[in-house]
Amino acid sequence: MKGITHIVPKRADVLSSFGQTSEPAISRRFEVLVWNIHKAKNITWAADFTKLLQGKDLVLLQEAFLRPAMLNVLQQTSHLRWDLAAGFTQRLNAIDVGVMTGCRANPRSLFFLRSPVYEPLVRLPKMAIGTRYAIEFSNQELLVLNVHAINFVRINKFKRQMRQLEKELDGHDGPILLGGDFNTWLASRSTFLREMTGNLHMDLATFQPDRRSRYFGQVLDHVFIRGLRVVSASCHYHIKSSDHQPIELVLEEQGSGDRSKE
Repeated sequence: MKGITHIVPKRADVLSSFGQTSEPAISRRFEVLVWNIHKAKNITWAADFTKLLQGKDLVLLQEAFLRPAMLNVLQQTSHLRWDLAAGFTQRLNAIDVGVMTGCRANPRSLFFLRSPVYEPLVRLPKMAIGTRYAIEFSNQELLVLNVHAINFVRINKFKRQMRQLEKELDGHDGPILLGGDFNTWLASRSTFLREMTGNLHMDLATFQPDRRSRYFGQVLDHVFIRGLRVVSASCHYHIKSSDHQPIELVLEEQGSGDRSKE
């Protein structure tokens, strides 16, 4: 699909990967960063991002904007492999924009979900990228679903995208991390998301104090887990290089502590 300023890529052109890692599996305890980076527009973004990446095993970015300056920053993170699902490509300079996941381990499989509905006026979809990783000393795989939810549409269209995610989540037997910017600025959206993930036996990560980005008093960015335990969760409320606050967590595969003693 082509617009005046953008192109929605063909399915064969949505996914791209760069960077490399030699790690075949993610650790049973791992550090996560989740952040809508607002297309890395702010001049202080690169410095903030570089600091936030220290020690991270898994990174979920929304509104990744692969201009040369951002690519340069990402290519300096030699311990991470990056996978992008492009929602659209700018026509003028052929820059991809979408959701991106970085990990210390190579994924065993990779897929994307393009929203079945488009946002009005701009006529653009929203994206989710799914990656599956082997877990150290485990016979299970970790499913990571990195989401940017549809905006400026009625609740029924929001639900259609969430049901698309639900199908993938329900079909996975191992641990799950579902995270990103869900654009839950209406209470009806938050309620539906909580009900859907509750039916999938997923837990919502909580933050104390909770200083995540809000709109109309509603939190926008969430992390849901299953088969994992939250060791710690925090929000970098002092960082101002995006219109969303970065959040980070330390997660651990449930039961891994018991197995390590065997």
